[in-house]
Amino acid sequence: MAEQTDHEVCSICLNDFQEPKIIECQHSFCYNCLEDYVHRTSTNGQFLCPLCRQNIIVPLGGMNEFSSKQQMANDSTLQFHQCDVCLDIQATCRCRDCQQHLCESCKSTHDKFVGCKRHIVVKLHVDGISDHSSETHDVDISENSRGAPVHPADFCPNHRKKKIEICCKDCLVAVCFKCFAQDHNGHSFLDLQEDDVREQIRGELKTLKVELEKYIIKLQNLSSSLQSTLSEVQEAAKSACENVDTHVRNICAKVHEMGENIKEEIQTTCNEENEKFTKLMTDIKTLTEDLQSGDKFSTSILEDNSIVQVLERLPRVFQEAEQCRSRKFNIPDVMYLSFKRTEINETVLREQLGEVDTCIQHETRFITTFNINQFKPAEIVYGSVKTFHGLPWCVSASKMLPDESIKPEMLDVFLRLIKTGRRSDILSCQVDFSLELINHKDENRSMTRHSTCSLKDFHDAIGWGFNTFTTWDILTNQDSGFLDSNNNFNIQVILKLMDVKRDLRLWNVATVLPGTY
Repeated sequence: MAEQTDHEVCSICLNDFQEPKIIECQHSFCYNCLEDYVHRTSTNGQFLCPLCRQNIIVPLGGMNEFSSKQQMANDSTLQFHQCDVCLDIQATCRCRDCQQHLCESCKSTHDKFVGCKRHIVVKLHVDGISDHSSETHDVDISENSRGAPVHPADFCPNHRKKKIEICCKDCLVAVCFKCFAQDHNGHSFLDLQEDDVREQIRGELKTLKVELEKYIIKLQNLSSSLQSTLSEVQEAAKSACENVDTHVRNICAKVHEMGENIKEEIQTTCNEENEKFTKLMTDIKTLTEDLQSGDKFSTSILEDNSIVQVLERLPRVFQEAEQCRSRKFNIPDVMYLSFKRTEINETVLREQLGEVDTCIQHETRFITTFNINQFKPAEIVYGSVKTFHGLPWCVSASKMLPDESIKPEMLDVFLRLIKTGRRSDILSCQVDFSLELINHKDENRSMTRHSTCSLKDFHDAIGWGFNTFTTWDILTNQDSGFLDSNNNFNIQVILKLMDVKRDLRLWNVATVLPGTY
């Protein structure tokens, strides 16, 4: 509570004023008392008023820079305070909590705020001094000390001791009443002291939080799905590489076997040649040894000087000489074996090794938009064409008339291949696709139909889908959420091609063949 006495005294020493000084909050103290108090309590060049606890900046020149009561009385510019909100009207009161000088009109607006109902507003004398005896609310100025503790973030960014009271909707900032009156006058606002306003703000945050949590779950599911798909791709690539290594080893083993067969053929021919030459060489060796033996015997006879032995030996030697003269050796044709290497044909090797088969699933997504006004009974409406793996795909929709088996009018939706005369290199594959009618209001209410078939089915039937996707009444009902504000509805296609077999002759080549896809 503010002091209320018949005789003004210093609130620090409780004695008559000695050289009274008036600080910014308009409270007065003895010069020495104020100087001693500031010396003991100031931090970072600031101190709190001993009475109202307002934050006061310590003047650079010391306490002498604060005005004295005599100066306030003599200085005509300080005798009257202008309203801090209007700026051109004389203030008649001052709010201690907002630290604002207010005129009667601004005081009336101030008092309407729920958060300002417990503020202390004092009237001003003609000399501009606060009248402590005319407090409008008999409450303790330290309001924050009695209620629930205030979160540190709930204080005004410009006045660290003041709670936030107003949220400026134009600037999206929460401030105290003083800052709102100074910087946001005329802006739309929310009174943060009202419980229903605070609950409404919390409710909006909770709603957005729930929405974002759902989106987080979707992102996590999508990430898990992508991670799973990536793992499958990596596993398929690993398996394909292992198959390449196995096939290379098989090819190398086969080539090695063929090389061994060629070497064996060479060795067989070599053995046959060896046998022919070995037999001839053996015969020559035998004859040579026989002649060498006879020659040695003839030499010994000649050394004995016996003419009789010479005569006896001479016919035998003559016969051997005749045999040597008449003997002829049939030298076989010489066969020199060699291996003639051929040039390595990489094309042949590539064909023998094999081609990369894109057996990993191929997927694409696209959305086709239709307008309700496009549809006439039993007429097909085609969407835009999406080319995927050289094949032109599109979605068609139509409004089916009721018959004996189908009572209400139905929406049918088909995935189709368009005849363009352009041929793809795909020979065959499995087609896995889903058609989703998107709900603009609630994604969980979107309708999905799924099917799997072969590419041949599309070639024969030109389309594959569902002739009873949903009733026409549900589709066209705005409350159902399938139509946007322009009466459009969207069909999302998720298309996968699996077990793809390609024509290697058309690898990366587009050939035009009349009457084919």
